Amino acid sequence: MPQMDEHLIDGLGLAEWLEQHHVQLVRTHATTLDGPAVGKYLRRASFEKALPDGHGLSYIALAADLSGMPHFNFWHKFQEPGLGDILLRPDLSTLAQDGKEPSLSHCICDFTLIDGGEISLCPRTMLRKITEKIASVGYGIKAAFELEFFLYKTSFAEARKGGYKNLEPIGATRLHNIYLLKNAYHARPFMEEVTKQLDRQGIEWESWNDEGGAGQVELNFPPTDPVRAADVVSRARQTIYEIALDMNMAVTFMAQPSSDISNGLHIHHSLQAENGEAAFYDSAQGGRSALLLHWIAGIVATMPGAASYLCPSINSWRRLKEFSATPVTASWGEENKTAALRIVSRSASLARIEHRLIAGDANPYLALAVILAGGLAGLIHKLEPPDELPPMGGEPPDRETRLPRTITKAAKALREDQYLSEMLGEDVVDYWLKTRRAEWLSFHNRRHEPAPRRSHKKGPQSVQPTLWEFERYFELI
Repeated sequence: MPQMDEHLIDGLGLAEWLEQHHVQLVRTHATTLDGPAVGKYLRRASFEKALPDGHGLSYIALAADLSGMPHFNFWHKFQEPGLGDILLRPDLSTLAQDGKEPSLSHCICDFTLIDGGEISLCPRTMLRKITEKIASVGYGIKAAFELEFFLYKTSFAEARKGGYKNLEPIGATRLHNIYLLKNAYHARPFMEEVTKQLDRQGIEWESWNDEGGAGQVELNFPPTDPVRAADVVSRARQTIYEIALDMNMAVTFMAQPSSDISNGLHIHHSLQAENGEAAFYDSAQGGRSALLLHWIAGIVATMPGAASYLCPSINSWRRLKEFSATPVTASWGEENKTAALRIVSRSASLARIEHRLIAGDANPYLALAVILAGGLAGLIHKLEPPDELPPMGGEPPDRETRLPRTITKAAKALREDQYLSEMLGEDVVDYWLKTRRAEWLSFHNRRHEPAPRRSHKKGPQSVQPTLWEFERYFELI
């Protein structure tokens, strides 16, 4: 085995850490473009032997859609014509005990080439690279996620057998209450298992509550560095899924699993100067720093294109509707939850941006990367934000830029965006656009149910998901 003891985990060398925790099995974990976790279960000796490079797996793990269909009709430079292997390179700082199986440990990985070279399409690599660019201009970042999901008494097997109809949500009522303690009490046995498991894995969490939909739960995490914040969400999704399976229940992070309330994935972030001070705050300017305004301007300017990453699936777009909590405009406002960006600037300690557009099925690494890329573009190009959206209770004013409403229109906006390719790389944006067209084609070419009629009530902009969407997104996202 290569000498790895210089890599300290909790102050211990790797071999000492594995021995002290009685690890016999290591599960590797990486996140695909669409968001599901992939990896292998390795014997401890095999895991150690493969270090520092990591173990191999087919490149199809990164170059396939949610159905497992490889991307054969378009290519990225990392793909090999002979269906060659790539590597999952462990980040040893992420090693954690399973919390339930004493001999099992987990480790987050990056996709790399066989020779250890970087794969620019790797979602975790994309996020790390944009944070490094921001660090190069003198700023650190803290980010935090709000994770929403629906919880059902119905098991996954029962849901599939019943065609995903008549799912029974956890709760005291099917009315659209929020923070209702009676609903939360029904979810408490499940959430106690989730939070215990997170605690055992060393994953910090802040709170959980009953959310606005029947059976909907929100789990909040504290701010940390961006890559770790996305790691936490990716791990939490897997943990929540496994506990639901073990308890003969079902959960989904699908954006719009019914015609009612949808799942979001709100992301908060803030910047810190090299001296540790809040870069978004300037008391001399009434709270909002010049940097904050440039940053807002960049995120708003790139939002129509960024929406392709933030709302990645056919199902994501069903949640964007007027007169709802989901934003439909590229807008911003102070303490304004009807805007896409909610700005908090009343104090240095609270100064941050909450991005409210992200769908519950978004890849957390890609979503955060594209948001930060927009902010950085605003800073570099000294963009100025549009007028602030006034607080309102209904439809936004006509002057506001409407966001795309379908997966293809968002892809068109991303193709036309002048900043995101500059920040993220033309190769990764071009490949993503091809995957979204492939997703659109898969939806329209489905064979196991009738195609939607040419009506806004039946087509992709309807709030009612199709069986194809349930089979593709309900359990896998």
